[in-house]
Amino acid sequence: MTRDHLPKHDQHVVLLAFVVAVLFSAGVHGQDAANFIEVRNPKKLSVNKIPCERISLGKVDDYKPTIALLPSGELLLSMFSGRRLDNGKIAEQTVLYRSADGGRTWSEREEPDIAGREPALSVTRSGTVLLTTHLTGPDVRNEDGYTHSYLHRSEDGGRMWTSTRVEPKEFRPRTKGLMTRNVLQLADGTLILGVSEHIIKNCKSFVWRSRDDGKTWNERFEATFDSVPKDYPYTLFGEAHLWQVRSGRLYAILRVGAGNTWPLSGTTDPGNNDQSERMIVYTSKDLGRKWSKVDDLGGYGQMYMSLLDVGKDRLLLTFTQRAIEPPLGVRAVLGRQTTDGFEFDMKHDQIMLDTKTPRGIASGGGFGPTVRLASGTLVTSYTYRDAKNLKHAEVVRWRLPE
Repeated sequence: MTRDHLPKHDQHVVLLAFVVAVLFSAGVHGQDAANFIEVRNPKKLSVNKIPCERISLGKVDDYKPTIALLPSGELLLSMFSGRRLDNGKIAEQTVLYRSADGGRTWSEREEPDIAGREPALSVTRSGTVLLTTHLTGPDVRNEDGYTHSYLHRSEDGGRMWTSTRVEPKEFRPRTKGLMTRNVLQLADGTLILGVSEHIIKNCKSFVWRSRDDGKTWNERFEATFDSVPKDYPYTLFGEAHLWQVRSGRLYAILRVGAGNTWPLSGTTDPGNNDQSERMIVYTSKDLGRKWSKVDDLGGYGQMYMSLLDVGKDRLLLTFTQRAIEPPLGVRAVLGRQTTDGFEFDMKHDQIMLDTKTPRGIASGGGFGPTVRLASGTLVTSYTYRDAKNLKHAEVVRWRLPE
């Protein structure tokens, strides 16, 4: 019997069932997109999607999370939020969240009394938590009126903090200063960080070294970089990520190139602001005094990079596609580390961890660092923007394909 020959009541039942089926199908499709991570251009990876679990946290407009694994197994996640004040000032606040179950549930919000924006976490082998920030000129906490950087240190998992202003005396007066995102613990147990002048030609850069788990930073020396374009007007160490390979050689992945000031060879920067910047790799044989260019890494609009050792001589590079090539959001590629270096194929096996920012929304999220739990599960943090340009924070739990 066809639908036209059914009694009217039964026709309504069939129509309702059809609508429910359509809605259910759409829901399953949306759920499928939420519960899987796309792998673009698979080559070495054997799959084109990876199962995952996504967990939202924080408040609307919490921004740019970093995540760290403490020796206790607890996850610590940092973000910041801000508001504009009537007098042209701003007030920005670091916020922290904790998870005791691998990122499935999160604690209430914590607001430590520390200065600066874009907090980025590092944890030493002893469990000391280090947090890099920079305090912008208009911030109500800034008594000097220009941007400078801080390193905050905690011995109790991020509950009590001491702070060090990271501003070499050799910097030119009232010059903006930006730090590396991470503090790197070397094989010998010492710590290093990098800091550079910003928005000034021929910026000065310095490496600071600590031999007491970050309590003091008495060893300081200037760092030089080759192959930098003449009169390049931006920072070098600012927002860089440091890494050491088994030979002891250091690597730094830098963010460079605003305003076509350091384009990829033979190209023109397709953007018109710093969201089109890109990554470039440098190396040092003398613990950071002299740096030499290795190679470009990826393309335009890629930044906020971090590396994670995932075992078997493999490295996971996580970064944010901030502009230029939608969908914007956090991505990762799996690479190989050798005794003296590392390599990544940026054209294949792109793991699309976050694609939630709609097309047409400028400036995708960040930051996207990843931690590896004892079980092998990976947890990546990120923020994305919705159609109203509001920011939302999530973590995604996932595993690398075999």
